[in-house]
Amino acid sequence: MTILRFGNTTSQLTDKISSLVPRTTQLQDLFDTYPNGVRHGTTFMIGSFQGEAGSSLQINIDIHGPNFMRGQDWATGDGIGGITKILMEGRGWTSREVAAHYQSFLGTPQEPAPENPIKPELANKPSPEPIPLQQPEQVGAKKVYNLDTPYDDEYTYTDADGVVLVTVRKYVEESEDGEVKKQFRQFMNGRMGLPEPRPLYNIPNILDAETVIWAEGEKCAEALIGMGFAATCTIGGAGMLSERVAHKFDFSPLEGKDVILWPDNDKAGRDLAALVERLAKDAGAKSTLMLRAPFGKPEKWDAADALDEQFDVHRFIRSSQSKIKKPIHLLDDSLNIGTYFVGRAPEQEYLINGTIPLGVPTIFAAAGDSGKGMMTLDLAMKVASGEPMQSAFGGMVSTFGDAIILSAEDDKDEMHRRIERMDPMGKRREYPNNLKILPLPNLGGVFPIMQKIDNSYVMGEEFGRIYDQILEMQNLALLVIDPMASFVHADVNADPAAGAAFMGMLAQISTETGATVMVNHHMAKIKDNDPVTTPEQARNLIRGTSAIVDGVRCAFTVWNVEERLGRQRCKDLNVDYARNTVFDGAVVKANGPANRDIRHFIRNPNTGLLEDRSEDIRNLALSDAVRNRLQHMFDFLAMMENDGNAVTKGGANDGAHEAIETSSSGEPCVIALKPFGESTVKNTITALQEAGRVDTYRLTQSGASKWLGVTGGPLSRGEYEARTARENL
Repeated sequence: MTILRFGNTTSQLTDKISSLVPRTTQLQDLFDTYPNGVRHGTTFMIGSFQGEAGSSLQINIDIHGPNFMRGQDWATGDGIGGITKILMEGRGWTSREVAAHYQSFLGTPQEPAPENPIKPELANKPSPEPIPLQQPEQVGAKKVYNLDTPYDDEYTYTDADGVVLVTVRKYVEESEDGEVKKQFRQFMNGRMGLPEPRPLYNIPNILDAETVIWAEGEKCAEALIGMGFAATCTIGGAGMLSERVAHKFDFSPLEGKDVILWPDNDKAGRDLAALVERLAKDAGAKSTLMLRAPFGKPEKWDAADALDEQFDVHRFIRSSQSKIKKPIHLLDDSLNIGTYFVGRAPEQEYLINGTIPLGVPTIFAAAGDSGKGMMTLDLAMKVASGEPMQSAFGGMVSTFGDAIILSAEDDKDEMHRRIERMDPMGKRREYPNNLKILPLPNLGGVFPIMQKIDNSYVMGEEFGRIYDQILEMQNLALLVIDPMASFVHADVNADPAAGAAFMGMLAQISTETGATVMVNHHMAKIKDNDPVTTPEQARNLIRGTSAIVDGVRCAFTVWNVEERLGRQRCKDLNVDYARNTVFDGAVVKANGPANRDIRHFIRNPNTGLLEDRSEDIRNLALSDAVRNRLQHMFDFLAMMENDGNAVTKGGANDGAHEAIETSSSGEPCVIALKPFGESTVKNTITALQEAGRVDTYRLTQSGASKWLGVTGGPLSRGEYEARTARENL
């Protein structure tokens, strides 16, 4: 019978290691293998053999007890029979590698048994070459860290009173191949460990702050603290905080705070920040804001990198704080009318005067092949040109700046042909503002602005990257999305929730950029025998649920007019009639003041653009008698203004009708107007006002704006001199 020498089987080797290796050495190896573990008396707890934090795997660490280094993984039922099993599982070693690690305690390496005692028939087969036991340096033994180990940085976590809870030390090592690695170890009471619960960094300062910035790691938090911010982080970074152990972390110091999250510029960083954001909200944070790294920053770029490169961190954070989504608290006194609405109300700014507001989401709807793309291209070119007195959508362009067009259907060549027709002289090369046109068929195809994932509506990843760049543009006035259907991967036409979500996303983009976001959209097909005649009918034909129109601040539509009317207009204007040439248009939804008059458009045969011909059509519709009356009234008002006797539209003692009746002038305008009653006089003045030929002015700083003056007259120039009638003084 062959005798197996002690130590040659795995179980014998395990027993030998457990008995000969000092228990203090085994204990230190356990702590080094599982830095996320926690000591509770004579029990060491860790999540599993994989090393995550937790308490499922429990190990006895009583160095004086009989069950030292024994325990059980309660999640799997696996038993633990000593340090050998722990190192094999935790470090991925073989039993021979564990033996090599402890060689100095085990003595001379043992030779393998000469024969197989279980299957003797294998004894005559040649034995393989013995595998030499490796030395510790050969198996990559982990470095032992303790309080005496030299470190590179140290960070202290304290409670509100400044009492130290845990200290984190950073160790920077360089491998033989030059790779630099960082190791972090947490120490409590002279040994490695973590407190329960796990605290946030910089608690005394964040408790006194209204706004707190969370960053990934102590180095980033310290960089922000050095710039005057109240900053914090979570201990251990992404390696320690996960959904499973989130309950071990204490986020209560963030209660009532505005929390800004600055993740590292990579997926792991963003995932961790998203978890922290949720935990901060659960802890009662007043608001949260997730920062996006500026476009062009490298992978893993963080707050410490920003400090090193002298990046304008204050401006970066300040420009982002206006985007914080704050939950409503009705017990917050700052929402009282006397404190929330103070000072003069800001005037509504317009992209197109009286028609399209600035900084709001807008729907532009029309039937297919109406020329929506041409109209928005024309608008974008005029916005970027900076040239005043240009008309678009039936109004004057009143705001100039950068513009962007996202075109899903028209390729580069088609866009180029349209631009060439609109700008044959090449003035676009001298625009003072940027106009960026993205023909997506040439740029990798269309991407979703919004898509549905797991019953949630989220911003598309590719658009998210482009949106980061959009936010860097300081002078953006217009963003055109053409058409809506190509950019939304959800059923906005049938699902009210999808429509509301997309409109909400557009509102967010408008608010954050300050630009008008105009989305081209389709109207339902119009029947030839049932033409649209009113803006209300046009609004009802915008495709989709009511959430689409209800969710925007402004909606503008154009629609084909009935053929007979279209032919008459073309005849009056001496234009050749063709189908799809004559349109009406109007603002059909506005949340603020807007000119809701119907505008009349005729397609330019050279450019294909629908041009506003409203004034021409209105003038042609007037009879000679009406045109003459308008001109006589204009001449009368100009005469009275030049003589210092300006009149009002209908005052008791200074009205135009009374002035005409009592005038002894022999001027043709007075003679022509005398037969008309007061109502006709007022209506004629109103028509002149609507045409922009007459306006009202005040004579004194505190007086009423009621005195009538013609465009370019003394009142408009501030040169009026009143001569008679005390009411004029």
